[in-house]
Parts: sequence; structure tokens; C-alpha cells
Amino acid sequence: MNERDILLDVNGLNVQIQTDYGLVSTVRDVSFQIMAGKVLGIVGESGCGKSMTCLAILQLLQKHATMEGSIRLQGRELIGMTPKQMRKLRGQDICFIMQNPMNAFNPVLRIEKQFVETIRAHTSVSKIQAKYVAIECLKQMNLSDPEKVLGQYPFELSGGMLQRVMIALSIAMRPALLIGDEPTTALDNVNRRTVIDAFRKIKKEGETAILLVSHDLDVIGELADEVAVMKQGEIVEIAPATQLFTNPQHEYTKLLLDARMTVESRIG
Repeated sequence: MNERDILLDVNGLNVQIQTDYGLVSTVRDVSFQIMAGKVLGIVGESGCGKSMTCLAILQLLQKHATMEGSIRLQGRELIGMTPKQMRKLRGQDICFIMQNPMNAFNPVLRIEKQFVETIRAHTSVSKIQAKYVAIECLKQMNLSDPEKVLGQYPFELSGGMLQRVMIALSIAMRPALLIGDEPTTALDNVNRRTVIDAFRKIKKEGETAILLVSHDLDVIGELADEVAVMKQGEIVEIAPATQLFTNPQHEYTKLLLDARMTVESRIG
């Protein structure tokens, strides 16, 4: 891997949280790299540190959390950046599709205002141009009446619709890094497929690195070039997706894959 091709480089990341019971390590010595046009999937049980890793990259950890190590995006070190610098990066160079889409929107503003203002905050387009972009991106996400969606408030949309609006906004921003934390969890099978196709299109364009966190190993299998397996805050195995699914090395990885096969056999 050529160093110049690395878009995101996480090295020796540690996150600790101060609790009433003392200091707790939630992420321990995590390292990985992602190139533009590639997808790294992170899998593991709930509470293993997947989401905490994403929040550390975004510099959105709680006040009582501390981190050390290195997080470099396009060669720029993120740890130590000021809140103002990070606000500029988030939305423009980094987009985050969070697990609970309701938390991503202001409940008292219509979708159009939030969508258009986000685009215009990071580009030089007019309101009319930004609205056109919004409509096109919402169409890509299988939202059949984009004009109506733009005119609604967040609470008027279902969780699945909001999730697709959030992904549409990420597509519109064309970020260097797209982080998806369980982006298909709230979706039915049809719209899950729409999201997978949207991620595949972003990947094919080759400009964006994608960090994809998911419990759904089928989604990871379809999209990821490489997969990292986390357990208790550590990456216990990282390998190309095909290799990891066909020849897992760590016992925990084998357990995850066995659990997936057991569930599929019961459904079948």
C-alpha cells in the first residue's frame, strides 16, 4: 500500500472513559488504514468499541473521555485539532451516518432547510442549485416524493426514511471519508438494498474511503474490501473480506461466523 494512497490512517488509538468506578479502556491500541475507493468493515458484539472508534475519529467523544494515538485524514492529524477545525471537517471531509437518525436532525426545522443549508455551508452553490442536488440525491435513495420529504419536519418521517435522508445528504457532500454506524439497521429489505447500492456507487467512484460498522455480516460481505473484528476494545483479526469469511484465524471470528450460519439455517 503506497503511503500517499492512504486516506485514513488510525495508529495506536486508545480511548479511556472516567467512570464512578475508575478509568475504563473502551478502545485499546486500534490501528487500521483505508484507501480512497475502499471499504473497511468493522464487526463485533455490542459494546466492543466499534461506535467508540467512530466517535474518536470524529472527535465527538464525551467530555470525560480521553484518547491518545494518531488519526490522520489525508495526512492531517485530527487528534489535537480545535473544535472549530473539526466542525469544518465534519460534513465536508467526513460524513457520519449514525445509528439513530433522529439525533442527526433539528426537530424544529424542515428537512429542506437542514439539507440545503448543509450543502451551502460547504460549497458555493445557490439555494436553487442546492435544492436540485437534494432532490436528486433523495431520488437515489428510493424516496418517491422528494419535494414532499423536503417540506416535512423530521418527526413526520419514519426512522427508515430519516436514515435514507441522512445517507442522501452524505452522498451530496461527496466526503473524503464516510462513516456508517449500522446504516441499514432501521431499514426493510427493499431499502436496505437501496442503501447497499448507494454505498457501492460511492465506492466505485473511487474518491471516498468508507468505514462501515455493522452487525449485519451479509452487508459487510457485500461491501467490504477488508474486515476488522473487534472484541473488548481490541482488533483481534483484520484481513481481506474474502479471506476472513472463508478462512478465519481467530476463535472469536469463527464464533461470529458460526452464529451467522446458525441464524441463517434457522431462517431457512
